Amino acid sequence: MGDAARLFTQAEQAAGRGDITAAGQLILRALDCERRAGAAGPQVLQLIKPRQ
Repeated sequence: MGDAARLFTQAEQAAGRGDITAAGQLILRALDCERRAGAAGPQVLQLIKPRQ
């Protein structure tokens, strides 16, 4: 399980316990992980450009 998925699961558990503050913080951390993962893709692809 990736970091974002783990954080979303923890957020769901925190919300279930009624700890909305912790749930919100975990969701923000998970979204940051997803953003960083999405940003890494194109940078790697730029390294594998065909030579001209």
